[in-house]
Amino acid sequence: MPDFELDKFIRQLRDAALEADAREKVRGLMCDVFQDPGAIKATMPVYENDDELLFEDDSISIWCVRFPPGTHVPPHDHQTTATIGVYDGAEDNHFYLREPTQLVYKSSRRVGPGDVIALKPDGIHSVEAADDRPCRGIHVY
Repeated sequence: MPDFELDKFIRQLRDAALEADAREKVRGLMCDVFQDPGAIKATMPVYENDDELLFEDDSISIWCVRFPPGTHVPPHDHQTTATIGVYDGAEDNHFYLREPTQLVYKSSRRVGPGDVIALKPDGIHSVEAADDRPCRGIHVY
């Protein structure tokens, strides 16, 4: 995708969210678009807030998210499908399993420019900025 148009991408995500196989459609669209993270970075507005709601209705919630250096988000689940694509910087995701009395660490993954991850509604992760640069991405719930 040589050019990135945020409004067009939001419309495509909205359409994908209404499909019977919405989870797969959203993930596929994110993977296609994030093949060129530079095009996204070049055209994305710079938002004042770390979390900026781009669009939300009953079928989808689309956010631009920035994790400044030193940010650490404790373990959580989204209670809905989450698809996350990074276009600038990197974030470290740590994944956990819920045991009867505690969370148990499972694995970690660094998500950098062009990477997309998808979490099921019960997927538990913590997130931190990977280095001394902000991490910027688009999160779709």
